[in-house]
Amino acid sequence: MSHGDGELGLDKEDRFKSWLWYMFKEYVRKIRRSASSGAPEVSAMKEKYIQIYPEASIKIMIEEKVGMIVVFNDLEERTTAELDDILSKEQLMAYLEKTYGRGKYKINLYQGMTFIATRNFRVRLEEESVPEKWREIVAKNKAAEEKKGPWDN
Repeated sequence: MSHGDGELGLDKEDRFKSWLWYMFKEYVRKIRRSASSGAPEVSAMKEKYIQIYPEASIKIMIEEKVGMIVVFNDLEERTTAELDDILSKEQLMAYLEKTYGRGKYKINLYQGMTFIATRNFRVRLEEESVPEKWREIVAKNKAAEEKKGPWDN
């Protein structure tokens, strides 16, 4: 789904308002910083963001308490080409609730194989009426992992 302008597929106004930009921001600041010039201008950071966005992906994980331990289970990975429909926080929260239900989510952002940032989101933790659909997905994933042999990918 293309929203219009440029490589990001977002309207100019929305391009730097998304939750994703806030995750990219610190990473871009660090990679654009130099000893001689210090922190980059915001315009240079935005330019770098546009450049690296096509190489980015996110991993969505769910927090599960197992006894006294907190485990993060993988739910899905998405490329930037698949992100346009969930770039506003409201869209992301609606997607998580509809697809996976109530829970505490961790989203990791990557540029290729490089970890960029992580951010946590909570979906209706107090509302018992919202099911935890993710539990069935996690159980299926764990069962599939147990069936794999040591040499399977």
